[in-house]
Amino acid sequence: MKLLILALALFVPPILLFWRASSFIWPVRYLLAVIPAAYTCIGWQLGSWGYTHFNCLGGTKNLHDCLAGGADLTAWVGYGLFLMLPFLFIGAPLSLWCLIDTAAKHIGQSRTQQ
Repeated sequence: MKLLILALALFVPPILLFWRASSFIWPVRYLLAVIPAAYTCIGWQLGSWGYTHFNCLGGTKNLHDCLAGGADLTAWVGYGLFLMLPFLFIGAPLSLWCLIDTAAKHIGQSRTQQ
């Protein structure tokens, strides 16, 4: 389920920008362009924060608590740390390309109206 959400966050916004961009106002287009990088970066930062905050560090026998309110958060912290890879190799470049493309279209449209 987590990987499905990741795939949706990474690939649906660029698809919407490619096929339906003209039906969105400019702030929504910019928001859609940022979603892939924002989802992966925020998840990565939350995983990194949770790793130290919830004591997921391990010890001499590599045992760790990683608990919050009695619930084991190891899988969530691991997923958050995993999001660094999609951020660096997919999310950030894809968002950068979408932002540059959206800005170029915005500038082009504003120049043709004058």
